[in-house]
Amino acid sequence: MMMLRTRIHFAGLLALAAFMAAGCGASSSTSDTSATSSDSGEPLTVLVAASTRDAVNEAVQGFRDATGIQVRIASGPSNALAQQILAGAPADLYLSASENWADAVADANLTADRKTLLHNRLVLIVPRGNPAAVSKLEDVLSDRVRYVALAGEQVPAGMYAGEALEAAGLLQPLVEQRKLVRGQDVRIVLSYIERGESEAAIVYATDALSSDAVETIATLDDDSHQPIRYPLVLIDRQRVRPAARQLYEYLTSDEAAAIFRRHGFEPAPATAPSQPLNAAND
Repeated sequence: MMMLRTRIHFAGLLALAAFMAAGCGASSSTSDTSATSSDSGEPLTVLVAASTRDAVNEAVQGFRDATGIQVRIASGPSNALAQQILAGAPADLYLSASENWADAVADANLTADRKTLLHNRLVLIVPRGNPAAVSKLEDVLSDRVRYVALAGEQVPAGMYAGEALEAAGLLQPLVEQRKLVRGQDVRIVLSYIERGESEAAIVYATDALSSDAVETIATLDDDSHQPIRYPLVLIDRQRVRPAARQLYEYLTSDEAAAIFRRHGFEPAPATAPSQPLNAAND
């Protein structure tokens, strides 16, 4: 148990260092899809919930290819990303896994536009081969299960999972049995299962689809937790760059929705029509 907690803490420190190096704050991943620069010479910066990283990378690649606009993507827990925006970190768009953190950005008068972009679900996963023979959610209390992994208590995925466990009457017993382990974000939780360091975990359905090293045992009842909605926020800090508005409209288009759907998300109805993209200037 101590070794696993140490690994969790160390992973968090590495992620924090990576995001600070990118100039944005706490994050588990950053990528720079480079192309010709806008008039300002600065790429767009998009902060996204860790669970959306792969899908957003693919969508932004298509946007970059069509427009030649630079876009830097940083992913991590939604709460940490929002806190960095509130602290003044440069960001043009923010995709949160929680309406609450998007609300916090709006309350600070930093929102130029906002739309619910995606929906998701929670699933119970185990390592490939299911060594603890977990067949339903209640089996997390079995003696065969040593650890159950969730995202952090302030991270949306961890909050939703905690609500679902509490609704099932399992949260307090898991706490008392000291079975719960927390990861900085949902992708780190997924890695615990991939490496066999935990016998079970609760993650988003899209995360389970992204890995061949895990098995999905059950899909949790949507009524057992708050609705899982992903608001896309166009950040307003003094001004909104035209290129940022163009990327916002692309991510809410039917073309981008098809990409998100391939990654297992349920896109909200598109508000922007699919149309040819042209390079935008600041």
